[in-house]
Amino acid sequence: MNTLFIRALLVSSLLAPLAQAADESVASAPAASAPATASAPAAVAPSKADVTKAIAVLESNFLGQDASAAAQTVMQFAQLSKDIAIQLSPKTTLWIFGEAKPDSQDEEIYRQMLMVAYVAGNLKAQLSAAKPVDSPLAGWKFTLKAYQDIQAANSKIKIAELETLKKQQAKGELPKLAAKALQK
Repeated sequence: MNTLFIRALLVSSLLAPLAQAADESVASAPAASAPATASAPAAVAPSKADVTKAIAVLESNFLGQDASAAAQTVMQFAQLSKDIAIQLSPKTTLWIFGEAKPDSQDEEIYRQMLMVAYVAGNLKAQLSAAKPVDSPLAGWKFTLKAYQDIQAANSKIKIAELETLKKQQAKGELPKLAAKALQK
C-alpha cells in the first residue's frame, strides 16, 4: 500500500470522529414537526485492550496498512474515555497549535498524523501507570519516533517545531520541558 494512501487514511481517521459528532448533533436536533424526545445513542469508547493493541500497531509501523484503523481507535478512546487526561495546547503540540504554517498539504497531513502519535504515546504512559495523568514527555517521545519514520519515508518533510524538539531531546531537556508544559 503506498504511503500517500496511508496518510489519507490516517487523516480521514482523525476527521471521522469529528464528522460523526457533527452528524449526531444534527441528527439529535429536533425537527420542526417532530417531538424532541428522541436522542442519539451515546458513543462508546474502545476498550483499554483495544486501544493498547492500536497503540502497539502505531508503535511498530506508524505508516503501515493497519495504522489508519489504529489511529481511529486511539483518537476515539482519547475523545470518549473518562479514564485519561490529555491536554493539547501550544505548550504540548506546537506543530499543531503554533504559529508556523505548513509548507504543503503533505506537511499538514503529517502534522495531523503526528498529533495522533502524541496522543498515542500519552495514552500509553497513562494506561501503563493506570493513572489519568497527562504525560507530554511520553507523547513527545512517541511523536519523535513517528516523525523519524515519516522522514525515512519522505526525506523532504522537515517540521521546524519537531526539529527543535529533536534538538531538545538530544540535550536531555525534554523532562524539564514536560514539567513546564504541565504548569498552569
